[in-house]
Amino acid sequence: MKSAPSYGLRSRRHATNPGVRTIAPTYGKARIGTFTEKAGGHINVESEAERLVAHILSVDPRVRSFKPQPFTVDLIGERLLFTREEVSEARKMRGSRTGAAEYTPDFSTVQIDGLQQAYEVKLQGYEGNADYWKKIERAREIMEAYCFPLHTIVIPADERHPILVNAQLLKAAIPRARDFLRPDLIDRVERYCESGPVLQRTLCEELQIPTAWIPLLLAVGALQADVAHFRICSSLELSAAYGDLGHLFLIEGLQQ
Repeated sequence: MKSAPSYGLRSRRHATNPGVRTIAPTYGKARIGTFTEKAGGHINVESEAERLVAHILSVDPRVRSFKPQPFTVDLIGERLLFTREEVSEARKMRGSRTGAAEYTPDFSTVQIDGLQQAYEVKLQGYEGNADYWKKIERAREIMEAYCFPLHTIVIPADERHPILVNAQLLKAAIPRARDFLRPDLIDRVERYCESGPVLQRTLCEELQIPTAWIPLLLAVGALQADVAHFRICSSLELSAAYGDLGHLFLIEGLQQ
């Protein structure tokens, strides 16, 4: 005997979906996921916009770890709920009370300095109505009382936006950098850039470096560039970074 379909029910919790609120079912469509060591491996997210933010957080050297759907804010009880059991109990206590009662941020991070951050992710053009943002502001007040500042990230609708393109290139470059970049190569690049900024095409031609290695050199801080405003391409202006990774702080470029 066939079991009845469970339309409308959220998917079950599993190893790739560690948040307090599980990812909605996809009804046959491929899940949106990504792999990142900072999130403990493979994670599933609810939108392409969230996947891109996961890439940005993976690249950011200030972020030690992050988690999708990390907790729920009880807007009535003014507390943070970190387990599904706590969420269920809070709902029982509220009973049939109407109105906005819960909010779940899309990501939380633990920074290298030990501080915590949380992020709400929206796609440009789909930021939500006034009632939704009233709920966000209420949640923000509660979260700040728990030392969890909430930031709003709006992903540009233009898929060619420099941050979106570059974050994906840099995320892919980080695990490959140690295998491809030798100390003598980094020394050559730094010496070449001593006289000042240089175009990517010129550096690659003069030093006989494959263009595919530029994201690697940026990822390890051998080179720096304004990757928040310009795509990694032949016309990108590069300079020596000497280990500085400040150019990888991309999340601020999308904060509202």
